[in-house]
Amino acid sequence: MATLEQKGKGHRIKFSIDGERESLFLGAKYSKTTANELKKTIETLIACRDNHQQPDKRVMAYLETAVPEIKAKLEKVGLIKQEKVRTLGDFIAGYVKERTDWKARTFAAFSTSRKRIQDFFGKNTPIEKISVDDAVEFRLELQRRYSEATVSKIIKHCRQVFNLARRRKLIADSPFETVRGGNERNPARYHFVTMDEYRQLLEGCTNAKQRLIIALARIGGLRCPSELCGLRWSEIDWQKKWFWVHAPKTEHHKGKDKRLVLLFPELEERFREFFDTLPEGCGDLIFPEESDIPPVVSLKKSLGSWISKVAKRSGMELWEKPFQNCRSSRDTELRRRHPQHLVNGWIGQTEAVEGTGNVQPQDWVNNMMGHSQKVAEDHYIQPLASDFVDAYNAEKGDTVSEPSPESSLFCNSSDRSRGDTIGDSKGRN
Repeated sequence: MATLEQKGKGHRIKFSIDGERESLFLGAKYSKTTANELKKTIETLIACRDNHQQPDKRVMAYLETAVPEIKAKLEKVGLIKQEKVRTLGDFIAGYVKERTDWKARTFAAFSTSRKRIQDFFGKNTPIEKISVDDAVEFRLELQRRYSEATVSKIIKHCRQVFNLARRRKLIADSPFETVRGGNERNPARYHFVTMDEYRQLLEGCTNAKQRLIIALARIGGLRCPSELCGLRWSEIDWQKKWFWVHAPKTEHHKGKDKRLVLLFPELEERFREFFDTLPEGCGDLIFPEESDIPPVVSLKKSLGSWISKVAKRSGMELWEKPFQNCRSSRDTELRRRHPQHLVNGWIGQTEAVEGTGNVQPQDWVNNMMGHSQKVAEDHYIQPLASDFVDAYNAEKGDTVSEPSPESSLFCNSSDRSRGDTIGDSKGRN
């Protein structure tokens, strides 16, 4: 039996569990009626515990509607056991903590999605309370505010989170299971960087290091800044005309931690120019993080603001996604020597079709650029206006023009100058 006594302005309930005396105090905000009801519930819970029985419907209904403070008091003395409520914010925080494999830029991208997810659903919302209708409404809200590529990325992150919750049996099904993601490709942000624009950017650089970075982005097609950080002087083979690029983005794939890149004549010139400015004993890293020569090259720091300043000094308006478009332009430029992607586009197939026995002439470009054919097709390859003329002339048996990159077909600036390609006429030894 439990006893109820007044204690100051509140009430104390005394009882015994397994021979141990316990007490539970209710403050002045709880009435005597509430205290009496709790006393009866405690007596029933103790009896059920002693007889190994389940509480009756009255007690279950009481516990269902009881305020969290009373539930916590009953749990503290061992009369009930509450299932821990997993809030959306706590679960995402735990997920992020587990992802020790993420790179800094992956973490930054997910952090942006995380904020938008928590702002919409509420950080303290129990994860099991989020329904399919909520997920659909979230996508509609994103669609009203962002591009399809951004929407697709956020929905992809939602699926990661809720699929993990499903696998851990915190929810029965993912509310995002049937929510359409979309295409992360955004042609509206494509810009083919011509050689004239490349040279104009070089004019805005203030030292040889800056010119080398621009060249590595546009001529070497490197990811910036991640693939700049691991470059070493000792890994350039001046005779064989190649150098090693370490790829943090793909290092978790077997055999994809580094790749060989052709030492294009323009790149060789920029490497040598920068090397000649360095003092003796400068170290093997080409871009050490601790350097007095601007800009700072680091996995933790974007080069976006720096290249914006370079463009401003050059007197040019910088396009969106400057480094990715430099890489994309080089990828497109190299593939124009083997424009099989155009045929695939017309016929409606990809080059990654297995079992056809076809030779894939694009493989060398993919290996050097450090990405798959699917990634190239989704994010890098830019059909150019002259491709169609070249294809027409080839069908007639006429001479095909030398590769000369123009405006991407997806761009609006049709009057952009043609520019020229990086040729092999410089004859560097």
